[in-house]
Amino acid sequence: MVTGGLGFIGSNLVHRLARLGARVRVVDALVPEHGGDLRNVEGLDVDIEVCDVGDSRLVTMLSDADAVFNLAGQVSHTASMVDPERDLLYNTTSHARMLEMLRQVRPQARVVHTSTRQVYGRALRTPVDESHPTLPLDVNGVAKLAGEQLHLVYAHAYSMAITSLRLTNVYGPRQRLTSNELGVLPVFIRTALRNETIELFGDGSQRRDCLYVDDVVDAILAATADSAAGRVFNVGNDIDHSLADIAQIVIDATGSTGQVRCREWPADHQRIDIGSFRSDSTAIATAIGWRPAFELDEGMRRTATFYRDRPWYLS
Repeated sequence: MVTGGLGFIGSNLVHRLARLGARVRVVDALVPEHGGDLRNVEGLDVDIEVCDVGDSRLVTMLSDADAVFNLAGQVSHTASMVDPERDLLYNTTSHARMLEMLRQVRPQARVVHTSTRQVYGRALRTPVDESHPTLPLDVNGVAKLAGEQLHLVYAHAYSMAITSLRLTNVYGPRQRLTSNELGVLPVFIRTALRNETIELFGDGSQRRDCLYVDDVVDAILAATADSAAGRVFNVGNDIDHSLADIAQIVIDATGSTGQVRCREWPADHQRIDIGSFRSDSTAIATAIGWRPAFELDEGMRRTATFYRDRPWYLS
């Protein structure tokens, strides 16, 4: 089962699982602004249930699941500050319901949950490893942290094989490009493909590590290893870039005629900005051997090719 399986990372995972010969159940609430789309899994022989991850209908679907990849959730940081209760519902309460259903009907299932590097807030040191304090700056970071801790409580209290992954900035095919609320990378890609000007807040010197979605899918599958159970891992890149450099790499990869321009910070974004951030993923490399395979320029070239062939993502 893949929750959030019609969204960006979830649908890429569904495609991989289908190629590997798994029987796949997809659960997605299709909340309009979250990025899920039935076209993301078009042509695949998978079962699809449109409902929230906490819906009681999951009891039947969970009853014979061998693995549950729990990717459902709300990811917009600014939206979480506008409607905090809604964010907590999608990222915490619904997951608590799902975990309790799973405990009752299929506690032996292997579970991998996706969290976010946003739980750390502003980095006190870089690179940031799992021992860094968790000091989220927005409600989304709080809710995601609560969600991952719920998963770990069930792992330890009920001896369930559950792993949580703190993902860094992910980009690649099947990402919703038409929203400004789902991270800077899809905004950069959309803007470049339209040959428009990429705007950076501040001077563009903030640094980020970025992951191509295939590397994230590799990490999610690798995290089903027994040695990963009951643990939380960073999933990031050892190489970081300034936002100005990332914007230029996107322009080069897309062949865009657009430019890069800096502008003043909007107040609602600046107060929750984490500054520069780079993940330390030594723990997951040591435990299960995962390391990213794609450098940013190659990943962006693949991403640009995908979207040029599928213009509906820009509409």
